Amino acid sequence: QSDLTLPPEMTVSDYSASQLSHFLAGLRASASLAIGYVPMAFSFGVVALQANLAPWQAMAISIIVFAGAAQFILVSLLAAGTGGLTALTAVLLLNVRHVFYGPALVAQLACKPGRWSPLLAFGLTDEAFATAMSEATRRKLPPVWCVGVGLGAYGSWVLGTVLGVMLGAGLEGDEGVIGQALSFVLPALFIALLGQAFQRALWPVIAISAVLTGLSLLWSPGHVAMIIGMVGGALIRPWVGLNREAQS
Repeated sequence: QSDLTLPPEMTVSDYSASQLSHFLAGLRASASLAIGYVPMAFSFGVVALQANLAPWQAMAISIIVFAGAAQFILVSLLAAGTGGLTALTAVLLLNVRHVFYGPALVAQLACKPGRWSPLLAFGLTDEAFATAMSEATRRKLPPVWCVGVGLGAYGSWVLGTVLGVMLGAGLEGDEGVIGQALSFVLPALFIALLGQAFQRALWPVIAISAVLTGLSLLWSPGHVAMIIGMVGGALIRPWVGLNREAQS
C-alpha cells in the first residue's frame, strides 16, 4: 500500500492530520538523539576550524554530508592534504553499511515510503536506525514518523555544528580535549538505543555478529569489520528463525 492511497473511510483532511501527528511523534522521539548529537556536532565544528577549514566549509559538511564519525574522518583527511576523490572514497566506504539499513527499515514500515524515500535515506543514521528498530518491536512504522526522527536528528546535528563554529574560535588548542571528552557520546547512544530492541531470541545473531566483527578487526579496518559482522548476522538470522519455529 502506497502512502498516497487513502482508506475508504478517511478524508484528505483526516489523512493530513494523521500524517502531521505521526511526524510530530517522530520529532519527539528524536529528542534522545539530540542529547548525543548536539555535543558531538559541537566538537566537530571546533575540530573543523582547528583543521583550518572556513566556518562555511564546516557548516556545509554538516548540512550536506550529515554522517557523524565520517565527517571527522573527512576533515582529518582534508587537513592532511588528501585529495578530494580519495577522501570521498574513504567516507563512502565507511558509510556503506547504510546499504543494509535501508531494506531492514523498509521491512518495518506500515506502507511503502513513496515520496518520503529521499528524506528517509538522507536521515538514516546509525542512531536513527536504532531508534526505528526499537519502535518497530511495538508496531509497524509510518514512513512520516521515520522522517520526523531523521529531521529532528539532522536539525540537532546542524545546530551543534553552528554552536561549535561560533564558539570554536575561543577554544584554540583545546579541540583535542573536547574530541576525547565527547568521543564516547555517539557509540554509547547507539548501544543504548539498540539495546531497547534486543530480543532474547536474537542473542545468537548478536553474539555471532560481535565475534565476527571482533575477529575481523585483527586484519581489517573498523568499517570493513563492521560490514563483515553485519553480513554474518544477516546470514545467520534466517537459520535462527527456522530453528525457533521448529522448536515451537
